[in-house]
Amino acid sequence: MGTTGAVQRAFRLLVPKRSELRRRSDRIEVAARWVLLLLGLFLVPVALAVGSQVTANLGPQVAEQRAERHQVTGVVLAEPGPAAAYGTEVASTEVRAPVRWIAADGTPRVALVRVPDTAEAGDPRTLWVDAADRPTIAPMTPGYPETQGFLTTLVILLGDLLVSLFLLAGLRWVLDRIRLREWEAAWRRFTGPDHESTH
Repeated sequence: MGTTGAVQRAFRLLVPKRSELRRRSDRIEVAARWVLLLLGLFLVPVALAVGSQVTANLGPQVAEQRAERHQVTGVVLAEPGPAAAYGTEVASTEVRAPVRWIAADGTPRVALVRVPDTAEAGDPRTLWVDAADRPTIAPMTPGYPETQGFLTTLVILLGDLLVSLFLLAGLRWVLDRIRLREWEAAWRRFTGPDHESTH
Protein backbone atom coordinates (compact mmCIF):
# COMPACT_ATOMS: atom_id res chain seq x y z
CA MET A 1 0.00 0.00 0.00
CA GLY A 2 2.76 2.42 0.93
CA THR A 3 4.75 1.58 -2.20
CA THR A 4 1.70 2.08 -4.42
CA GLY A 5 1.02 5.45 -2.84
CA ALA A 6 4.62 6.55 -3.33
CA VAL A 7 4.48 5.54 -7.00
CA GLN A 8 1.25 7.44 -7.49
CA ARG A 9 2.69 10.56 -5.86
CA ALA A 10 5.79 10.35 -8.03
CA PHE A 11 3.59 9.95 -11.10
CA ARG A 12 1.54 13.00 -10.15
CA LEU A 13 4.71 15.06 -9.83
CA LEU A 14 5.34 14.43 -13.52
CA VAL A 15 1.75 14.16 -14.78
CA PRO A 16 -0.47 16.32 -12.57
CA LYS A 17 -4.24 16.27 -12.91
CA ARG A 18 -5.80 18.77 -15.27
CA SER A 19 -7.10 21.77 -13.41
CA GLU A 20 -8.33 25.25 -14.24
CA LEU A 21 -6.37 26.48 -11.23
CA ARG A 22 -2.99 25.46 -12.61
CA ARG A 23 -0.70 28.45 -12.96
CA ARG A 24 2.11 29.16 -15.38
CA SER A 25 4.60 28.59 -12.55
CA ASP A 26 3.12 25.12 -11.99
CA ARG A 27 3.68 24.22 -15.63
CA ILE A 28 7.25 25.50 -15.43
CA GLU A 29 7.92 23.32 -12.39
CA VAL A 30 6.52 20.21 -14.08
CA ALA A 31 8.55 20.92 -17.23
CA ALA A 32 11.71 21.26 -15.14
CA ARG A 33 11.05 17.87 -13.55
CA TRP A 34 10.70 16.28 -16.97
CA VAL A 35 13.88 17.90 -18.26
CA LEU A 36 15.92 16.72 -15.27
CA LEU A 37 14.38 13.24 -15.48
CA LEU A 38 15.29 12.92 -19.16
CA LEU A 39 18.80 14.20 -18.48
CA GLY A 40 19.14 11.65 -15.68
CA LEU A 41 18.00 8.83 -17.96
CA PHE A 42 20.44 10.01 -20.63
CA LEU A 43 23.22 10.04 -18.05
CA VAL A 44 22.68 6.38 -17.06
CA PRO A 45 24.40 4.87 -20.14
CA VAL A 46 27.06 7.58 -19.94
CA ALA A 47 27.82 6.67 -16.32
CA LEU A 48 27.91 2.98 -17.20
CA ALA A 49 30.30 3.69 -20.07
CA VAL A 50 32.61 5.74 -17.83
CA GLY A 51 32.57 3.02 -15.17
CA SER A 52 33.37 0.38 -17.79
CA GLN A 53 36.25 2.50 -19.07
CA VAL A 54 37.66 2.84 -15.55
CA THR A 55 37.47 -0.94 -15.17
CA ALA A 56 39.15 -1.47 -18.53
CA ASN A 57 41.94 1.01 -17.73
CA LEU A 58 42.71 -0.55 -14.35
CA GLY A 59 42.70 -4.12 -15.64
CA PRO A 60 46.17 -4.00 -17.26
CA GLN A 61 47.60 -2.19 -14.23
CA VAL A 62 46.35 -4.92 -11.93
CA ALA A 63 47.77 -7.61 -14.20
CA GLU A 64 51.12 -5.81 -14.37
CA GLN A 65 51.34 -5.35 -10.61
CA ARG A 66 50.41 -8.94 -9.88
CA ALA A 67 52.97 -10.15 -12.41
CA GLU A 68 55.83 -7.99 -11.11
CA ARG A 69 55.24 -7.98 -7.36
CA HIS A 70 55.74 -10.94 -5.13
CA GLN A 71 56.06 -11.71 -1.45
CA VAL A 72 59.27 -12.57 0.34
CA THR A 73 59.92 -13.45 3.95
CA GLY A 74 62.64 -11.53 5.70
CA VAL A 75 64.00 -11.25 9.22
CA VAL A 76 63.64 -8.24 11.50
CA LEU A 77 67.15 -7.08 12.42
CA ALA A 78 66.29 -4.71 15.29
CA GLU A 79 63.39 -3.70 17.45
CA PRO A 80 61.11 -1.20 15.72
CA GLY A 81 60.98 2.47 16.58
CA PRO A 82 58.87 5.40 15.43
CA ALA A 83 59.19 5.92 11.70
CA ALA A 84 60.39 9.48 12.29
CA ALA A 85 63.39 8.10 14.13
CA TYR A 86 64.59 6.64 10.85
CA GLY A 87 64.22 9.94 9.01
CA THR A 88 61.02 9.07 7.17
CA GLU A 89 58.19 11.53 6.73
CA VAL A 90 55.27 9.47 8.00
CA ALA A 91 53.08 9.58 11.07
CA SER A 92 54.98 9.02 14.30
CA THR A 93 52.50 6.35 15.36
CA GLU A 94 53.79 4.07 12.61
CA VAL A 95 56.82 1.95 13.35
CA ARG A 96 59.49 0.62 11.06
CA ALA A 97 62.42 -1.65 11.49
CA PRO A 98 65.31 -2.86 9.35
CA VAL A 99 64.42 -6.13 7.65
CA ARG A 100 66.75 -8.39 5.69
CA TRP A 101 65.67 -10.76 2.94
CA ILE A 102 67.24 -12.62 0.04
CA ALA A 103 66.59 -11.17 -3.42
CA ALA A 104 65.79 -13.24 -6.49
CA ASP A 105 69.45 -13.11 -7.57
CA GLY A 106 70.56 -14.52 -4.21
CA THR A 107 71.96 -11.29 -2.76
CA PRO A 108 70.85 -10.11 0.69
CA ARG A 109 68.80 -6.93 0.85
CA VAL A 110 68.06 -4.69 3.84
CA ALA A 111 65.41 -1.98 4.03
CA LEU A 112 63.26 -0.18 6.56
CA VAL A 113 59.73 -1.52 6.35
CA ARG A 114 56.61 -1.21 8.44
CA VAL A 115 56.34 -3.82 11.14
CA PRO A 116 54.04 -4.38 14.14
CA ASP A 117 55.09 -2.40 17.20
CA THR A 118 55.44 -5.74 19.00
CA ALA A 119 58.04 -7.05 16.55
CA GLU A 120 61.42 -8.08 17.93
CA ALA A 121 64.80 -8.78 16.39
CA GLY A 122 64.79 -12.19 14.73
CA ASP A 123 61.06 -12.22 13.99
CA PRO A 124 60.05 -13.21 10.45
CA ARG A 125 58.45 -10.49 8.36
CA THR A 126 56.60 -11.00 5.09
CA LEU A 127 56.73 -8.09 2.66
CA TRP A 128 55.94 -7.29 -0.93
CA VAL A 129 58.76 -6.43 -3.35
CA ASP A 130 58.73 -5.33 -6.98
CA ALA A 131 60.62 -6.75 -9.95
CA ALA A 132 63.79 -4.99 -8.72
CA ASP A 133 63.37 -6.51 -5.23
CA ARG A 134 62.48 -3.16 -3.69
CA PRO A 135 59.84 -3.03 -0.95
CA THR A 136 56.47 -1.90 -2.25
CA ILE A 137 52.80 -2.03 -1.39
CA ALA A 138 50.65 -5.06 -2.11
CA PRO A 139 49.29 -5.26 -5.67
CA MET A 140 45.70 -4.40 -6.40
CA THR A 141 43.30 -7.29 -5.98
CA PRO A 142 41.75 -8.93 -9.08
CA GLY A 143 38.36 -7.44 -8.21
CA TYR A 144 39.69 -3.90 -7.73
CA PRO A 145 38.94 -2.68 -11.30
CA GLU A 146 35.31 -3.84 -11.14
CA THR A 147 34.87 -2.24 -7.73
CA GLN A 148 36.29 1.08 -8.90
CA GLY A 149 34.18 0.98 -12.06
CA PHE A 150 31.04 0.37 -10.02
CA LEU A 151 31.88 3.15 -7.56
CA THR A 152 32.57 5.56 -10.42
CA THR A 153 29.19 4.82 -11.97
CA LEU A 154 27.49 5.16 -8.60
CA VAL A 155 29.16 8.50 -7.84
CA ILE A 156 28.11 9.93 -11.22
CA LEU A 157 24.48 8.85 -10.79
CA LEU A 158 24.28 10.03 -7.18
CA GLY A 159 25.90 13.31 -8.15
CA ASP A 160 23.32 13.80 -10.89
CA LEU A 161 20.52 13.03 -8.43
CA LEU A 162 21.82 15.50 -5.84
CA VAL A 163 22.32 18.25 -8.42
CA SER A 164 18.82 17.66 -9.79
CA LEU A 165 17.27 17.85 -6.32
CA PHE A 166 19.24 21.03 -5.59
CA LEU A 167 18.11 22.65 -8.84
CA LEU A 168 14.49 21.67 -8.25
CA ALA A 169 14.62 23.05 -4.72
CA GLY A 170 16.07 26.32 -6.00
CA LEU A 171 13.47 26.56 -8.75
CA ARG A 172 10.69 25.80 -6.26
CA TRP A 173 11.95 28.57 -3.98
CA VAL A 174 11.95 31.10 -6.82
CA LEU A 175 8.51 30.04 -8.06
CA ASP A 176 7.08 30.18 -4.55
CA ARG A 177 8.26 33.78 -4.27
CA ILE A 178 6.56 34.57 -7.59
CA ARG A 179 3.35 32.82 -6.50
CA LEU A 180 3.34 34.75 -3.25
CA ARG A 181 3.66 38.08 -5.05
CA GLU A 182 0.90 37.09 -7.48
CA TRP A 183 -1.35 36.07 -4.59
CA GLU A 184 -0.72 39.37 -2.79
CA ALA A 185 -1.48 41.32 -5.97
CA ALA A 186 -4.69 39.35 -6.49
CA TRP A 187 -5.71 39.94 -2.88
CA ARG A 188 -5.17 43.69 -3.24
CA ARG A 189 -7.32 43.71 -6.38
CA PHE A 190 -10.01 41.76 -4.54
CA THR A 191 -10.06 43.87 -1.41
CA GLY A 192 -9.61 47.18 -3.19
CA PRO A 193 -7.97 50.38 -1.94
CA ASP A 194 -10.85 51.16 0.41
CA HIS A 195 -10.27 47.95 2.35
CA GLU A 196 -6.52 48.63 2.60
CA SER A 197 -7.09 52.12 3.95
CA THR A 198 -9.11 50.79 6.87
CA HIS A 199 -6.09 48.91 8.25
